[in-house]
Parts: sequence; structure tokens; C-alpha cells
Amino acid sequence: MATLQLNHIARETSDVARLAAFYEAVLGFERIPSPTYSGFQVAWLRLPSSPDVALHLIERDPAAAPVAVGPGAEGAPPSQLPRRHHLAFSVADYDGFVTGLKARGTDVFEKSQPDGRTRQVFFFDPDDEEDLVFTKLGLDVPS
Repeated sequence: MATLQLNHIARETSDVARLAAFYEAVLGFERIPSPTYSGFQVAWLRLPSSPDVALHLIERDPAAAPVAVGPGAEGAPPSQLPRRHHLAFSVADYDGFVTGLKARGTDVFEKSQPDGRTRQVFFFDPDDEEDLVFTKLGLDVPS
């Protein structure tokens, strides 16, 4: 079997600039060169600590049928997020990150895994369609 490596994650959005600004300001992503398409906007981003994996933000086609989402996805409280699809990231300064989210007025839901070493914060990005998860794995997270 071939060895696979993650190349990118694609997210569609109605507002590429707004979502890119969120990922840059809150999550530390940086813009990388992206192609120019006729008729729709894109932004390619990456985390400096993960240069081989990109996040592709793509303007949603307003003529396309909406993608079905899970029950209660739109407007669901963050406490319902742990079992939904999500992006997960590790962070060395968990408490500082959560403080920053709260200072921005972001609704969060925090929980710990049964092992007691994994703390998680769940929250929505500006599109309110998918959630993001930052996880601190106790002493296992590189600083």
C-alpha cells in the first residue's frame, strides 16, 4: 500500500476574506501563494509549524445545492461539538489560547478527557458551520 501524507484541508465559505482573517488572527495561519480563478475567490493558508499541510479556503458556489450538515449543526451550542466533524490542533499555552478566545467574545465549551491529561476547547469559526478544536495533551505538546 502506498504511503500517504496529508496535503491540504479544503473549506468552502461564503466569505473567504473573513474566514482567512480569522485563521490568521486567532490561529496563527499565514497566507501562501494560491492560484487565481475566474469567478470565485480562494485563499491558501498554512501553519508555520506544519509547512507541508495547507488549508484551502474556497468561495462557496451560490448556485450549488447546500451540503447537508449534521443535526443541529447551524446554531448548535459548543457543548454539542465534540461528536461533530472538526479540525483539531495542539497548542502549548492552552490557558492563554482559551483566554484569547474569550476576550474575542467567542463562545467556548471546555472539557477534559478521562485520562485527565487532555484538555479541549470547542468553538465555532465565523461561518458557524463547522467547529474547531484545540487540544493540549499534557506534557506531550511541544512548546
